[in-house]
Amino acid sequence: MGKAKPKYCEICGAPIRGPGHRIRLEGAEVLVCDRCYEKYGGKKPGTFSIMPTGRQRRVSRPAPRPKREPKPYREKPLYTEEIVEDYAERVYKAIQRSGKSYEQLSHEIGLSMNDLRAIAHGHREPTIKEARKLEKYFKIKLIETSGEEMIEKRTIPRDYEPTLGDIANIRIRKRKK
Repeated sequence: MGKAKPKYCEICGAPIRGPGHRIRLEGAEVLVCDRCYEKYGGKKPGTFSIMPTGRQRRVSRPAPRPKREPKPYREKPLYTEEIVEDYAERVYKAIQRSGKSYEQLSHEIGLSMNDLRAIAHGHREPTIKEARKLEKYFKIKLIETSGEEMIEKRTIPRDYEPTLGDIANIRIRKRKK
C-alpha cells in the first residue's frame, strides 16, 4: 500500500502535516494547517476548543405560535366605477327639489359649499367619494360600474421554487411592456 495522500489547508493550500485542525470560519467548517489555525482559530494549536467554555446564559424563547391556515383567495370582480355624464344636471335638479340652500346642504352632506356648487354647475366632476355622499343624501345615481368580469388568478403552489428559466421569462416579459 502507498503513502496516505497528503491533506491540504483549505485556506492557504499548504500541505498539512499531521491530522490538521477543524475550525469554524464564517459558518463553514474547514480543515486548516497550524499556521492558519493560529491566524483564524484565534488560539495556538492544542489550546483551541470548539465547545465554548464557561457557563452560558439561558435564553428563554416564546412558545411558537400555531400556524394559521391561509384564507382561500376569493376572486373579486374587476370593474371600473365612473361618474355618469349628466352628473351636474342630476345634482342640480336634486338640490332644487330639496328646496334647501347650498349652506344647509353643505353641512348635511359633508361637502363644502364651493364643491357642491362646482359639481352642480358642471365646473368639475365629483370624486367617487363625493359622488357616494351625494348619492346617499339625494338618493340619486351618480356612479355607474362597468366591466364586471372575473379575471382568473393563477395560483402558485406554496412549495414552488422558480427556475432560472422562469426568472428569465419574467425579465423578458417585463422588458416587452
